Amino acid sequence: MSDTPACTPGSATEHLVRTLVAKNYGSSLILDALGVDGVAAAQSGSPAAALWHLRQRSSSTAQLIDAVYLRRPQPAAFFQHLVGADAVRDLVEEHALIPVDAEEDLLRLNFDIRPAHHPAHGTAEVLVLSDPDASLEQRVPGPGHVPGVGNAPLSLLNSIPQLPAGARVLDLGTGSGVLALVLAANASSESPKIFGSDIHGRALEYARIAAAAQGLQSPLVTWVQGSWFEPFADKSFDVIVANPPFVIGPSVDLAADEGHVYRDSGLPLDAASKLVVEQSVAHLAPGGHAHLLVGWALGDESTGTTSTAAERILDWLPDQGARAWVLQRDEVDVATYVTTWLRDESIDPRSAEGRQRTAAWLDFFARHGITRIGMGWIHIEKLDGATELTVEVLDHALPAGAFLGQEVAEWFARCRWIDELEVPGRTAAEAVAENRYRLRRGVVLEKTASAAEQGFGDEETWLTRTDGPGWSHQIDGTLAAILAGLSWEGLNLRDVAELYHAVNGDQLGASADELMKQLVPIAVDLVRHGMIVPEALRDMDMDNANGEESE
Repeated sequence: MSDTPACTPGSATEHLVRTLVAKNYGSSLILDALGVDGVAAAQSGSPAAALWHLRQRSSSTAQLIDAVYLRRPQPAAFFQHLVGADAVRDLVEEHALIPVDAEEDLLRLNFDIRPAHHPAHGTAEVLVLSDPDASLEQRVPGPGHVPGVGNAPLSLLNSIPQLPAGARVLDLGTGSGVLALVLAANASSESPKIFGSDIHGRALEYARIAAAAQGLQSPLVTWVQGSWFEPFADKSFDVIVANPPFVIGPSVDLAADEGHVYRDSGLPLDAASKLVVEQSVAHLAPGGHAHLLVGWALGDESTGTTSTAAERILDWLPDQGARAWVLQRDEVDVATYVTTWLRDESIDPRSAEGRQRTAAWLDFFARHGITRIGMGWIHIEKLDGATELTVEVLDHALPAGAFLGQEVAEWFARCRWIDELEVPGRTAAEAVAENRYRLRRGVVLEKTASAAEQGFGDEETWLTRTDGPGWSHQIDGTLAAILAGLSWEGLNLRDVAELYHAVNGDQLGASADELMKQLVPIAVDLVRHGMIVPEALRDMDMDNANGEESE
């Protein structure tokens, strides 16, 4: 662990951030000073390469980027010119600036100030304050380490739909406030009311200061300190987002400074994920949604432990009132999992400490029958009626620029459309058959054949989306022909199928009614995955090539 005292941000830190905002410090200035390759080098943990790129480019803001983004020591005169001598003295008292060479009178910034944004949520960029990123120096994060703009919050941000106007939003376990700040900065004119909560007081101070310096304070964003949902016992929300401390491992005592508050919950196994899922359902307003990034522990038949994500997560949901969609992003063996998280805290798995920690962690998993760890997103809709759970695996590369938040919003809308099919006097199957559909724009038909001993083997046909999650369904020639005949202005599904049967029935070996019985569940699956769009949901069919609504 570094001997450098942690930053205790205060009014001087806020003054520095306000100054940087006034100087337009952000991704544009950083890119201008470092270039694409220099930014990539910094983000991959190669400070020497980043510095090399900085020195190759001619930029009037080079020293600012060197001091703030790369956090290299600078003469005290630089910081005094930037914010004033009195502010520099106060920054040193707050440990926001650290003296590193008394003889040379050099000071080094002791916290990160990184830009964050997401184009799908709007054009506004925010500055996020956090403890220094350990990847740019030899630093072991301490128990109270506050992380900043990392892959986890950005991936969750990419999975959150645009906020409804005027929504009440809870960012549970906000940390340095990445989600709350980005969502607040891009709020519509009918602004949401956002609550960012965390048990970690110093993390909240970073978030408060960042918000105040950028005009995002209350009533737009309110910061609340407390454990889990305790500060909100009698409150409900339209949207809950959470990237909680879901690392699965041996129990730690956070009060005794064991573990790391940003990733270790102090709860056994995946109880932190279970708590967040259970309590999110309880704290959602009717029709509200939760978007959570969590992990789950799995075993197999030999260990007598839950072996599938569906089994595990179903136990976390109430019998009534929730529709949950789980997208599994990863599933790894326990050895890989342990190695990943040891490196997260800058522990070399080959070192004596790394070997000891690895053995203890794997022994813990073995005692509990855990052989695999799953990770991903859980999206929940509060509804009346029996709970539903759908688990799907994202084991393929996503299309470039895929915004999963839009897909999440559409998925729940498509599920509601399916729910409403069955009405008195008409079965759901009849309703599916009587609706008109169209292939979604951006859906392509792919034909593949594997190499055989001579030439190629049998050809396979796939229907694939080139947007969103990039779903792909294997289909046959009959279904391909029927789907090609769908149109909102044309025949309904039954009529298209009967027309196809009238021409090709002799080759099918099935009656028209049998063909429809086969088609109905397939059509429902294709609707659920957005491959075909019912006429009632035509507003969802977007031209993904240019972003224009379909006619």
